[in-house]
Amino acid sequence: MVAVAVLVVIAIAGIVLASLRSRTPPAVAAAASDATHAGAPGMTPVDPALAAAETAAGPNAVVFAPASDEISDTSEAKLERIAETAKKNKPMVVIAGRVEARPDRVEQMALAQKRVIAVRSALEQHGVPLATMQVEISEMPLGTVAANEANRVDVALR
Repeated sequence: MVAVAVLVVIAIAGIVLASLRSRTPPAVAAAASDATHAGAPGMTPVDPALAAAETAAGPNAVVFAPASDEISDTSEAKLERIAETAKKNKPMVVIAGRVEARPDRVEQMALAQKRVIAVRSALEQHGVPLATMQVEISEMPLGTVAANEANRVDVALR
């Protein structure tokens, strides 16, 4: 019962933070984004392991770096394509994350929530109405989430 209450509180906090995040003035968001990226202006450093995981994940999977909720340039391009399809066909967009029932599952759930909210916000910025989006986070039994699925959020059009 306590675990459910903690998850509800975390979910509400995530929604509040996402709404605040989406209200950040563009100049502030751009400055923050530039400060977090090294290298050439507008370019995100390429992590070879992340790039390989993004390629292997398929067209409707957003892959995140471990312990990160930042959407890569590759995943942003995927989300833009998904948004264009969703706007044309007007289906329900299901954004699904998963966590394993591990001892640190509260932290994992918080990270999964940040990731699905980041994906939802990106789709909204690309013109997908919030009313057509559904967010799901599933807690999976320990040992059932493959390493290549642990840092991923799937987007399905139904």
